[in-house]
Amino acid sequence: MKFFVYLITLSTLLLSKNAGALSLNEAIDESLANNLLLKMEANAVDIAEEDYFQSKTSYLPSINISANIAETEYSNIRAQSGITSNDYELSPISKSIILSQSLFSGFSRIYNSISSKESLNLKRLNEKKVTQDIILETIEAYYNVLIAEKTVQSYRDNLESVTERSNATIREYEVGLVSKTDVAQAEAYLNNAKIDLLDSKIILKNVKNLFLDLVGVEAEDLIFSEINVDIPNSFNQFKEILIANNYSIRMAEANLNIMDANVGVAQSAYYPQLNLTATLSELDEYSSTVDELTSEEIKASLNWPIFTAGKSLSNVRKAKEMKNSQYILLQKTRNETVILSENIWDTFQISEQTIKAAELTYNANQTAYKGTVIEQEVGERSVLDVLKARQSLLNSEINYFNKQKDREIVKTQIMYMSGILDLENLKVN
Repeated sequence: MKFFVYLITLSTLLLSKNAGALSLNEAIDESLANNLLLKMEANAVDIAEEDYFQSKTSYLPSINISANIAETEYSNIRAQSGITSNDYELSPISKSIILSQSLFSGFSRIYNSISSKESLNLKRLNEKKVTQDIILETIEAYYNVLIAEKTVQSYRDNLESVTERSNATIREYEVGLVSKTDVAQAEAYLNNAKIDLLDSKIILKNVKNLFLDLVGVEAEDLIFSEINVDIPNSFNQFKEILIANNYSIRMAEANLNIMDANVGVAQSAYYPQLNLTATLSELDEYSSTVDELTSEEIKASLNWPIFTAGKSLSNVRKAKEMKNSQYILLQKTRNETVILSENIWDTFQISEQTIKAAELTYNANQTAYKGTVIEQEVGERSVLDVLKARQSLLNSEINYFNKQKDREIVKTQIMYMSGILDLENLKVN
């Protein structure tokens, strides 16, 4: 764990100099606060809540108030007997209050309400999944910056060492201790070391830019954090947790519930619809003989679509096929999630062994490099041997860094697959 010890020590020194250092939790807070996609998902949840509210209002009665006024002139009035009446004008006024209530609509209101509720649940699940996505991306970006910074430092140290060795080779060539070929090989290693350092700086700049785009703040003075998470004891236990909590699976289940409700909505077209209407009307100047009139009416209407040219039956078949497709998609999502989680679980299980092997390789290359330098100084090894040993040490050092980073990332992936990757469950040191 030399890399972790190094980073923790470095972070402590940085904290003592810069109180504005950005911790992992702070980076996640910034990322969640600045992410526009998450804000869009929050708006989508608000819209779904309104849709659900509107679906519940269909159970309530509706009240309408209407009023009309007209100017009517009657002239040339002649009875059947041939008698002509006087012309007259009316200004009829009508005022009505209409109370209507749907008593039965073939269960369509129930299924529409269920569909709206599941749509709201789907939007909420998607918002939480997007939150998990952002947290996981932020953690990966955070560690990528740390590793890129350490890699640049390793390549910088390597360039200094290779430069020193190349200069020594030139001096030895001038006194006839090595050949021109040795000098050329040393220069080749030196040029490669320069290229590696330049490439690592470009990578560092790129990952910092990605961090800025994602988090919204500069990746400066990052602090290493080791992630602590309660890992299940077995894969079967992990599998049970993710099947119950994984957001991709839960979203597929919510979609299936929506499709099931849509089948009910389509089948409701087979049933009759019963409505009750109560009307209270007041009329002024109703006719030439009636000045005022009050009318009260209660009406029940039954509408039963017996035949709709096969459209209702087609809609039911379509809704059932969409439900079947969603059921297949749910099974596919479960299978793919389990396969992916098994790969992540296997990676985590061997992560400690992988880190241990990388550490042993790194330590062995350190010993080999030191020994090769000593042997070269006494004439038993060539400069080329020293440069090769240095390159092997560099490669093993960078590999050691990355293996430790991969272990921390796979911890968060387990949390992500289990549906528990949030700030409350994310414990860092």
